[in-house]
Amino acid sequence: MRTQALAFRWLSLLTATAVAAAGCASLPHRSAERAPQPLPPELAAYYSYPEKPHDVTRTLLRDKGRYREYLVSFPLSYSGFEPTEPQVEFEWFESAAPGKRASIVFNPILGGDYPLERGICRFLASRGFHTAMVHRKTLKVSPDKPVEHIELLLRQGIIRIRQVVDWMEVQENVDSERIGAFGISMGAIATSILAATDPRIKAHVVALAGGSIADILESSNDKLLTKPIKRYLSQNKMDRAELNKRVRESIRTDPVLLAPYTDSRHMRMFIALADRTIGRENSFRLWEAVGRPRVSLMPCGHYTAYLALPYLKYAGISFLSKELNQPVLE
Repeated sequence: MRTQALAFRWLSLLTATAVAAAGCASLPHRSAERAPQPLPPELAAYYSYPEKPHDVTRTLLRDKGRYREYLVSFPLSYSGFEPTEPQVEFEWFESAAPGKRASIVFNPILGGDYPLERGICRFLASRGFHTAMVHRKTLKVSPDKPVEHIELLLRQGIIRIRQVVDWMEVQENVDSERIGAFGISMGAIATSILAATDPRIKAHVVALAGGSIADILESSNDKLLTKPIKRYLSQNKMDRAELNKRVRESIRTDPVLLAPYTDSRHMRMFIALADRTIGRENSFRLWEAVGRPRVSLMPCGHYTAYLALPYLKYAGISFLSKELNQPVLE
């Protein structure tokens, strides 16, 4: 296992070097004059929730000297729907650097044990950024649920992340005016939605995202998406056209639909040109919709992009350091 881990680290480094050498193309921000539209009151209300004291459980997992890792959880606050997973859970990587510091809410891929994402969070914390990695919950097309259930899962996911930000901004060592977000894959889609719906977050790193949700479900070649869709169609005696129609009609929590309320001047995107999960066209559709923020184009696919994580984390922290006025500690 030690040999495999070492080999993976070297492969990651070599791949990141190759990506950089291949000229991981970067397009500058194209819409500096475009100001975001104000979020309509009905949308602000849709993502609101009752404010009440959190019954917080905070457990120390490890102390690494330059930072500490905690597991934090508390009940989800909600109204207007019955949550499928009423517990908020996240890992808090607390920098040991003195004073009030900038903080990052990190939104990982869908599911899994987050070994690679946890590495990014540790990197950020060791460089002086408090980081909260939000545990993502179930989000899939389930044969036993109506299509509209997808919107419920998306909405409660955004509310879950916003309540993590609630917790972050009242911590004594957090500067509540300097909170950023970093997301990968489904976590990047959530980060893009947060850019439109939560003004407390001042900077956004969006890697391997796309939109709309309906377009991704319709065009993806990833078996993690196509298999449950096939089961849904078979069990519910529905054709693909009808499913696509219902998805488009029911999903409101969508990065493209919410894009007009995003300030692209404070966003950095990363697009994988051979992405067959999100889809290159869907990635560029989101980039266009949010106002063409600065973007890096990587010559890889959705999963092979993970070999370029060294590049992602260094480019990401450089952007966040500038946007949040937080020097990177060596």
